[in-house]
Amino acid sequence: MKILMILSITINSALAAFPIIDVKNISGDYLDGNGTAYALKASYKLPKVRISHENIDVKFNKQEKNLVISDPSTRVELDFDFSFLNVFKAFSFKDLDIQSTDKLFTISSDEFDLYIDPKKYHLEELYVETDVRNIPTQDDEDISVVDGLILNASLLIRKMTFAAFEDIIFDDMRTENPAQTVEINEIQRRGQSLEIPMIVRKVDYRVKDGIFDGKALIDSYINLWLRVGGKMTSNKDNTKIDIFLLKAKLGIFSIKKTLLKQIKRLELDGVTVKGSTIHVDLKTVATNGQEQK
Repeated sequence: MKILMILSITINSALAAFPIIDVKNISGDYLDGNGTAYALKASYKLPKVRISHENIDVKFNKQEKNLVISDPSTRVELDFDFSFLNVFKAFSFKDLDIQSTDKLFTISSDEFDLYIDPKKYHLEELYVETDVRNIPTQDDEDISVVDGLILNASLLIRKMTFAAFEDIIFDDMRTENPAQTVEINEIQRRGQSLEIPMIVRKVDYRVKDGIFDGKALIDSYINLWLRVGGKMTSNKDNTKIDIFLLKAKLGIFSIKKTLLKQIKRLELDGVTVKGSTIHVDLKTVATNGQEQK
């Protein structure tokens, strides 16, 4: 296999716009910073170059920040910063599409399995979009996917399934809502008697100019709407993101403190919780807990 060329597309630096990429029907998996996949078609466009593939293999490495796309006659290596996915240890996907135009980046997948120890989350009809087409930038001003996730983005999931809530979550809810202890006890009792997985429907999360809000129907035995809202900011290099959680409610119950405690218990590399703010250090996550020098 000849090497056609080595190209640089660094999403997280020195770009006034997103790279032009269109990849169709990817299926594969990702674990500990490395992934392999197979795609039906892929094309990408850079200044003076346009490349298309069919029936291709895809390999991506978070540590080395590269994406290798190859078919029987061509191999292309792209510098590509996956830091916006760093909080996830492992995931697998089926029929996933990635499309990036000048200032619009989208990911969609029919099925997506996400692993955050100790649980597996099965997602159906996932759609992620970051759109900076209407955000004015200078010709030489850098813009990245992380910028888009803060300035104008949306996340939609038709259905998400995972194991039932642990008892400690209901303990936290009772502490946060002492006047609704009876109601919380009843919800917990139903869950223990039914022994069915949690099903979340109609996930709809949107962020505009750093202000985010989201909602989802927590189905199964709970049947209440979850609503969250707050503010996101990042440093100049987009290596650190601060997420301030202003509100989180499940039906009539306040779960802001409960949610923050649960995120803290996950002990994700590079993710810390202080007060109402979730701090995400993408450089630390990218190196499995050891901050890059």
